[in-house]
Order: sequence, then structure tokens, then C-alpha cells
Amino acid sequence: MRKLAFFSALCFFLSAVEYAIPKPVPFFRIGLANLPIMISFLCMSRKESTALIFLKVLLQAIISGTLFSYVFLFSLAGSVASGFVMMAIFHLFYGRKLVSWLGISMAGGLANNLAQLGVACIFLFGENTKFVAPVLLAISFVASIAMGLFANVFVEKSKWLADLRNKNWTEVKSAGKKSAAAEEKKSSPKFQFLVLAFSLSMFILLFFSKSIYAVSGIFLLAVIACFIKNKRVNLLPSLALILSVTFFSILVPHGKILAEIWKLKITDGAIFSGLERSIKLCSCVFLSKLIADKNMKLPSRAGLFMSLVFEYFEKLSENIENKKITFSNFVSLLDEKLEKAFEC
Repeated sequence: MRKLAFFSALCFFLSAVEYAIPKPVPFFRIGLANLPIMISFLCMSRKESTALIFLKVLLQAIISGTLFSYVFLFSLAGSVASGFVMMAIFHLFYGRKLVSWLGISMAGGLANNLAQLGVACIFLFGENTKFVAPVLLAISFVASIAMGLFANVFVEKSKWLADLRNKNWTEVKSAGKKSAAAEEKKSSPKFQFLVLAFSLSMFILLFFSKSIYAVSGIFLLAVIACFIKNKRVNLLPSLALILSVTFFSILVPHGKILAEIWKLKITDGAIFSGLERSIKLCSCVFLSKLIADKNMKLPSRAGLFMSLVFEYFEKLSENIENKKITFSNFVSLLDEKLEKAFEC
């Protein structure tokens, strides 16, 4: 369960990162969350990888607020198509060294786009899909190549993945954690229930909120709740995220023109869209901090699973402090981050 929960949280985290990136059309995705799917083929059963594919779709819908919209249908079709195509190619050809992660990623990207374009043709654009297709296929082609090349490097150099594939890593790494957790003073069950009820209600409101003011209010409440629960709160990364996402959103103008700088049109729609996406993402991080508690016990096996997902999501959302990220050390820093997160 820990392994599936961790990979689900990694999909959730990468989906959150991708959600903050402006897209040419609402249902298009770069495919960052495909990386955990691809890696899962190496260290998880086919049944677990299949479950991860559908969990990825659900978590993407939660982070983007599209569970009850047409976008969910696009995401479901694309993710299922790409996931099963990549799984089939991996099990048929990867072990015989007939294909690399580059080929698997490109096949998955193509399957994803063909499935989504098929749905778009039926439900949205009709014959006009032919005008959208070249742009989506071109962007997806480049993105899948980048993802495949990165997967090749990561699988070759990752110590975290190598240890995980040895099957002894989970037990060894978790032993010290259990003893530390046993020493912690347990919180009041009533207090735990109030925190859980508050967090889940805020998640539901966040899911349905489209107003920047409502999303900002939820973010403020989440930060205050973290202070009350003595969770570590660092607002600088959130501020940096909000500013960066809003800046890149401005580069895709839509709505009323407010100003024009060097032929770049500053529009209210782009600003509010960037603010809404980034603040919603930051809210998810702080709400996850509330739920990510070793003493938080949700009822049933599914409840325990979701507790683990949120706990891992919090760990993955933490910054790598005092370390400069460069092209040469990116894989090692990512590896370190994954190892530390998986220890929780």
C-alpha cells in the first residue's frame, strides 16, 4: 500500500505542477504525471500500475477542479490509452531491450493525443478538430521526447529507484520511522476529527470554487489552520509560485486589455486565471499539511490509503533548502527528494 500511495502522491504532485502551466486548450496536458506511471512498471505489479493509472486521472481532476466537467472525459480517455499502451510496450519489448523509455514515452504521448482528439471530434470540435490536431500533436511530440530522454537518465542513475526495485528498501527505511512515530504524543481524537472535517470541506469548496476571492479565502484559512496546528509555514515559496505562474499566464492573453508593454497585452483574464491556479495549488499544499499527520487515522483501508497519499504529497511539496539546482545535479536532487519523501 505504501508504494502505491507514494506513486499516487507523486502523480498528484506532478499534476499540480502541470496544472499551473498555461495550455493551448483546456484538456491538453504535457504529461509530467506519466513519469510515475512509467517508473511503476519497474517496481509494481500490472494490477498496481493499472490502479495507479486510474488514481492519476482522479487526482488530476481533483487538483484542476474538472471531475464533473467535459475535461475529465478527455483526461480519462487520454490517460487510459497512454497508460495501457506504455504498459503493453514495456512488458512486450523493454525486457528484451527492443525499446527504450524514449520509445515508450513517445508511444504513450501519441496514444494520449489520438484518444483525446477522438473525444474532441465527437463531443467538442467536430470537423474543426483538424485545426487543433497539428498544434497538439507537435507539442506532445516534443514533450514526449523530453520525458522519454529524462526517464532514460533517471532510471539509469536513480539510487532511490534502484533500492526500491530491490524490494528490501521499504522495510529498512520504515523501521526507524515507526519507532519515532510511536514516541509521539497522540492528539485528541475529537481534534483530529475537526481537522479532518475542516480540511475535507475546504478541499470540496476549493474543487467547486471558480472565484479568485473564494480561492484566496480558502488559502488564508488553510494557512491560519496550519499555524494553529503548529505546522511549519513558509509563505515565500507560495509567493514565488503565485508570481511565476501569474507571469507565465500573462504570456497567454485573454479577456479585457489592461495595458500593453512591448507588444505584450496585459489582460485581466490572464491575470485572474494565473492567480486562481496558483493560489488553488498553494491551498492544496497547506490543506495537505493539515491531513498529513502520523496520528491522523481515517476509517477503513481506503481512508488509510488517502492519509498516506496526502502525507507523501506534503513531503514532495517541501523545498530543497540551500541547494542550487543545475542541469548536472537535477537528477541527484530529485533522487534525494524522493528518498526523503518516501521515508515519511
